[in-house]
Amino acid sequence: MSRPLPMVDFFFVPPSDEQEIEDLRVMLKNPAARRMFRRLLGSGNVLGPSLGNSEANTTYNEGVRAVGLWLATKIERAAPGDLSRLMLESAMDLQGANNKQGK
Repeated sequence: MSRPLPMVDFFFVPPSDEQEIEDLRVMLKNPAARRMFRRLLGSGNVLGPSLGNSEANTTYNEGVRAVGLWLATKIERAAPGDLSRLMLESAMDLQGANNKQGK
């Protein structure tokens, strides 16, 4: 009987903690990656409620939120303060979009 390889998440071997931090730091310097992080954090509803109209919906929402919180934690660990900067960038983009629409 074969044994599974250690430290393998499904078919992906996770990087070391040091490599993960360095990868995130590099990605956070890229404007396109920053926009994607903002979108993922927003989709994860990190700052919003998880309560749904059914127990199953609430459970699903909590799972999505858990992934968002995981990403937020990874970003803050790799680049302290960048999570706040990502939120500020989103607020500035929203303000710019509202100004274009005349709101």
